[in-house]
Amino acid sequence: MKEYKKIAFSSNFSNKRSFSVIQEIIKNFENKKLDLCLIDANFSNTLKTIGDGYKLVSSTEMADVDLIISVGGDGTMLKSTKLAYDHEIPITGINRGRLGFLTDINPQNAIALIEDIVSGKFKIEERMLIEVFIREKNNLKSIGYAFNDIVISRRETGRMINIETFIDNRFINTHEGDGFIISTPTGSTAYSLSCGGPILKPDVEAFALVPICPHTLNDRPMVVPSSSEIMLRLNEQQNDKASIVLDGDTILELKPGHELLVKKAKKTVSLLHPENYDYFDTLKSKLFWGKDRRND
Repeated sequence: MKEYKKIAFSSNFSNKRSFSVIQEIIKNFENKKLDLCLIDANFSNTLKTIGDGYKLVSSTEMADVDLIISVGGDGTMLKSTKLAYDHEIPITGINRGRLGFLTDINPQNAIALIEDIVSGKFKIEERMLIEVFIREKNNLKSIGYAFNDIVISRRETGRMINIETFIDNRFINTHEGDGFIISTPTGSTAYSLSCGGPILKPDVEAFALVPICPHTLNDRPMVVPSSSEIMLRLNEQQNDKASIVLDGDTILELKPGHELLVKKAKKTVSLLHPENYDYFDTLKSKLFWGKDRRND
């Protein structure tokens, strides 16, 4: 069994609610032979924010880190998963946000659950990511990864965009509307869900393809195997630009003539959960399933 001796915290350290949780954990474990540090690329600004007395590690120098703990909301967790992916480090999350689909540790239970993880009492789950490539003039290059989803969205208010989809080199449809989502099973409870997409259990090897506010009612979400290679491009007659958004971050403009290739990333991210973690309990808690709300 792997030993978790060096633990790195990923967070918005200027957020007092999140940082207070980290401070409490560090104080509790300071005499228990654990190497605890904070991940940050800008040491000087971080020290100005939190003060001296904390060990910092650069986001590019994490070869000896055994575990990443993300403290914050799902947005913080999404950014942290990129570090976990790049360095092949397991990750877990303490929820200091609102919804907390990805960060399933309650701050009140954080110390006890970290003790369990250090002693080997946890569940481990592999989650797939999307890798996105852009092709321009026959040059193909990777532009990044998405733990939740890639979104193609219109940039000009009031104007629809036309997106052509191809699956394994076969033309499928032209989608006219506000945009298009390709979601991992993890991301199926995020933006995809609000656009009418299906919920996929995280261990399902599939993508959800979901149009955003489609112009025609027969343009429906679709689920395809994760082995599929999906290509998106703006219709040749499309004059308007669109944005390429990975996990909420705008990466590039998608212009007519560009092609996006979307496929399953080569590696997975290892999520560590408490021993009593159950995905359907999370769904029921966050979506209020199974509750009689007639008297609310």
